[in-house]
Amino acid sequence: MTRTTNKFVARLSAGLLYSSVGALALAQTESPTNEELQLRIQELQAQVATLAEQAREARDREAPVRDPEPTQPADGETQLEIGGYVKLDSAISDYSDGAAATAGIGEDFLVPSTIPVGGESGAAKYNAHAKSTRLFVKTRTKFGSGQVNTHLEIDAMASGQGDERISNSYAQRLRHAYVDWQMAAGRSLLAGQTWSTFFNVGALPEGMDFVGPVGTIFERQPQLRYTHGIGSGSLQVAAENPATTLYSGTENPYDDNSTPDFVLRYNNSAGGLSYSVASMSRELAYDRDTGQESRRGFAISLSGKYQLGADDIRFMYSYGNALGRYMGLNSYRAGIIDPEGDIELIDQSGGFVALRHFWSEKWRSNLVLSMTSADNPELVTDTTAAEYRSAHLNLLYSPLPQMTLGGEYIFASKQLENSSGTLADDEGDLQRMQFSVKYAF
Repeated sequence: MTRTTNKFVARLSAGLLYSSVGALALAQTESPTNEELQLRIQELQAQVATLAEQAREARDREAPVRDPEPTQPADGETQLEIGGYVKLDSAISDYSDGAAATAGIGEDFLVPSTIPVGGESGAAKYNAHAKSTRLFVKTRTKFGSGQVNTHLEIDAMASGQGDERISNSYAQRLRHAYVDWQMAAGRSLLAGQTWSTFFNVGALPEGMDFVGPVGTIFERQPQLRYTHGIGSGSLQVAAENPATTLYSGTENPYDDNSTPDFVLRYNNSAGGLSYSVASMSRELAYDRDTGQESRRGFAISLSGKYQLGADDIRFMYSYGNALGRYMGLNSYRAGIIDPEGDIELIDQSGGFVALRHFWSEKWRSNLVLSMTSADNPELVTDTTAAEYRSAHLNLLYSPLPQMTLGGEYIFASKQLENSSGTLADDEGDLQRMQFSVKYAF
């Protein structure tokens, strides 16, 4: 209560007290009747109520004015959002058949194809970086019953520029850049670079590693995607940028495709289960002296998440003769060029199952088991990858809603084809302990 209000209340209280004393004195000298006493008591009660009301009005007049409810954006008005996260990753890696990954990127996160095979084990190797730190800018613009969203996102992972000698400066790379026109409820058109429609990002397990299990679909590329709601679900149709990876070729990848990769995907949920079923048809092609050689391949993927209270189970299974670069960070190539120059496609499959369990509101763990395999033809060399396995176990702690600290144990292995049996060692594995600190903003 302010000084002005205090003075006002004090004066009214004094006047009321004065009147009460006078009334009591009069009662002692004139001996009023019971009816007169009741009347005076009612007058006093009325004065007290009036005093309280006047004090409330004075307080309300001097109280600060609160901000009104935020107004909804008008048509054509753009809302801007900036966010991302800062993350430090540090890991100790021990290889059974080498001192380090066969490519530097394999030290920053698990890249199955970089696990060395057939060498001598080296000492455990420590590596730390902040390359996965990312920044995004989003906009939302309302137009009638629809809305236009944009998303631009960068990080420094897989950067070819920079080293660890002095400044650890790494070039930024483009992750996402797209416009998403939500024409009406359940209908949208997306154009730009983002996750492949063949990849259900919502099924990817939570972990410290940048990607995770060897059996996940993981692809981000330019595309044109149309989404249409059907009942409680949605149907997505997309045409995406193609690239061809083949064994026995001179390029990896070939960029000689004449058609995009076509993806059809259905999303829905039932109770605690949310799921996606995706199919893909794509051309595998390369240019040769006599013209273009091409084959059309297919693949399917089933993935989802089943909610068990606070816990959940996540899963994915993919199969086809055109998986290639879509699965396990290009762990396998989609086909091989035979001696006549024709393309022979390779059947491949893979998947994972993951359990997330909350020990408490702030502590949780994830257990992820994964495997992939390729039915390689006899044409491939002995050193061609035939199988990958991985297991992830972590413990994560979130002292604040947007902060995560944790550790993760990773075991991954690579099996070579070795069909001739001439290789003395055809399997290598990786054991890694990774620790991370991440804050999202």
